[in-house]
Amino acid sequence: MTAITHVYNYTVRCPHYKEKNKTASWLNHIEINQSSEIALNRITKWHNAPGSKSFESGKFVVRKSDTDNTYYSMQSNRLLNDAHAMVTFKIFLDDCCQDADPEKIIAHLVEDYNKRLAKAQ
Repeated sequence: MTAITHVYNYTVRCPHYKEKNKTASWLNHIEINQSSEIALNRITKWHNAPGSKSFESGKFVVRKSDTDNTYYSMQSNRLLNDAHAMVTFKIFLDDCCQDADPEKIIAHLVEDYNKRLAKAQ
């Protein structure tokens, strides 16, 4: 058995405001952390309230919460030397971001995640 050696948790919050000198965009509100605790909390929560399948992006199945406008996905990947990576994606969309496309957001996050995996190999 191998351990999860790399954890990536992405959170995108559609902005309620415009930051100084920046256009209001979800691109300005991407958070990435490597907390195993957050990943496990998300997996437990999503297991108990799985939502509805919304779309697929490559190997990622993206689900939408049945109670709010939140999208999420998770995956694990085997790396070289028996290492493993786990990733979670969580996207909060609210009324101010009707034009934010969850599929484009996930595609952007997957691209970033794949670059990080390539560096970890």
